Amino acid sequence: MKFRVYLAVLTVLVGLAACKKQDGNIIIDGQSNNNQLEIFRSDSFQLMAKTIREDSLPANGISYTLLGEMNDPILGKSKASLFAKMNILEPENNFPNNIEPDSAILYIPMVDGLNFYGNALTKQRLQVFPLTDGITSKVYYQNENIAYNKQISANYYGPMFQQKLDSVGYRKEKMGLKPGLLIKLSAEFARSLMQMPSEAYQSNDGLAKHFKGIAIVPENDELMPGDGGYAVLDLSNVISLAYRAKIMLYYNDTSTFVFGFEGKGTNVNQGKVGPYPQFINDQLQNSQKSYTTTYIQALGGLKTEIQIPYLLNLIKDGNVAINKAEILFYTNEIASVNQFAPPRLNLYQPLNGLSKRNRLIDDATLSPATFGGVYDESRKCYRFTVTRHIQNILNDQYFRSLNTNLGLYLAVPSDNPVIGARAGIDHSKTKLIITYTKPN
Repeated sequence: MKFRVYLAVLTVLVGLAACKKQDGNIIIDGQSNNNQLEIFRSDSFQLMAKTIREDSLPANGISYTLLGEMNDPILGKSKASLFAKMNILEPENNFPNNIEPDSAILYIPMVDGLNFYGNALTKQRLQVFPLTDGITSKVYYQNENIAYNKQISANYYGPMFQQKLDSVGYRKEKMGLKPGLLIKLSAEFARSLMQMPSEAYQSNDGLAKHFKGIAIVPENDELMPGDGGYAVLDLSNVISLAYRAKIMLYYNDTSTFVFGFEGKGTNVNQGKVGPYPQFINDQLQNSQKSYTTTYIQALGGLKTEIQIPYLLNLIKDGNVAINKAEILFYTNEIASVNQFAPPRLNLYQPLNGLSKRNRLIDDATLSPATFGGVYDESRKCYRFTVTRHIQNILNDQYFRSLNTNLGLYLAVPSDNPVIGARAGIDHSKTKLIITYTKPN
């Protein structure tokens, strides 16, 4: 649908000899106040959409970490494991590494607020292993593997978090814990922490030689559809010793040695997804088709690609100024109480014409306050402002004969918030609305 309005520009354009940008409204350069401008509004662009695999999402440097496994009744099984480097909070030069430990516990607090996705009542089985590969400061991706020692492990079966935890011993006192995950490590695991060489207790460098960190891996092959989910855990909190993630090693009845987690740069989330049902595989294998319903999924799973094949027709008679452009995506009916629509989505462009990696569009980086992407629960939709992005594409073609109309990617963000969510998008309702101005 296209509307045309003629404006007599007797006073509006006085003094506008240079190009100006005002909150996304771009005024055309060089118009005299004797001309007219034509303002158009178009919302009938053809859009082509399909589900594709996510590509190389960062797995470290993220605010929080996901842990758990879910059997989604729509998309099937997925899993979030975590790997983390440990450090020393209080070095010990004379640690008694030749005795037997009493016990050891692993504690990780949950985040406040949005801290679970899925069925929180499902008990899950987790295994904890010591790492054999060290974690460095490089960028890790969610599909990467980090090796761990399967010969030493601790097993846990229970809820992914507890709202109320009993106090734990700390030297001769008691330490309260906020809601989170508490795992008693095996005697074998505790012994491996107790009987390292002396340098492991004296410095972080010494620790890294002998204890490179931990892996926590969900193992829940028996999950029924609709069971399982993801806890959002805070390994980076350093507010206090009581509230931070840690391993507490007990010995000599009242003595405690505490291992902490180094920080978000060395906390790595690994996502595993699939196998997918056939209707998802059909989209992944037929790249030339467009689909009415597409899907997005966290953990490096799925995203939606949107193409606007006839966008450049806007400038077939000369360049235009985009006053406002926005695109709306509506969810379909697969949401439920436990598998709800993500509270926020991101809209990206491809890194380049040969890549499926995500790059934020200019509207997201230069105008974050008006970019959008927050879920409108009443309308069941996500609205994004894409004014700068559309103008850039048109300018590239008109002034440089460069086609940068490479499409858009709709995806679950890897941070802010951290959530193991998914959604279905109903493209019978997807709409790109552009208001633009051109000389008469």
